[in-house]
Amino acid sequence: MKTLALFICFIIPFLSVSQNQKGTMILSVAVSPYPTTTNNEDDFGAIGLASFEFFVSDKVSLSGSFFTSNNTLIKDNSGVTIHSYGFVPSIHYYFVNKEKWNVFAQAGYGFGFEDQTQGYIENSALTIYNIGPGAHYRIGEKLYLKLLLPYFNARNITLNVDAADGIAGFLGLGFKF
Repeated sequence: MKTLALFICFIIPFLSVSQNQKGTMILSVAVSPYPTTTNNEDDFGAIGLASFEFFVSDKVSLSGSFFTSNNTLIKDNSGVTIHSYGFVPSIHYYFVNKEKWNVFAQAGYGFGFEDQTQGYIENSALTIYNIGPGAHYRIGEKLYLKLLLPYFNARNITLNVDAADGIAGFLGLGFKF
């Protein structure tokens, strides 16, 4: 009986704290490769995300992600640099919410701007939507490895063209508090 009481008092609370619960908050940063081709020249950059996530229930969370991108951060063959900035609020539904790992689907829609010289226009407005899977893998008491694989579309609404379109793989870290 003492063993059962010890288990209930000490082990169960640690297991439940490890899972995401209503009121849990996660701060995270993630990065994705960003290859582009401009004027038949290949460039290579990165997209960065900084996100805040709040659980409104054990399976549903709301997040806000600030993003920035630079298509020539690593390799600049074209001489055309595209910087983008913006904010995308999202909703996440957790299909798997275990002690060591979580799997979720996300969907979001937001706005931003793109800084690129195209004719007479230098700053352009963007609309962005994303949908896709993600996962967290616990690597420490409050530290998570984060993987996102969303399909996203960034539409330049000033020029009425797609700025970016496709699946991106993001890898990052999350801190739970």
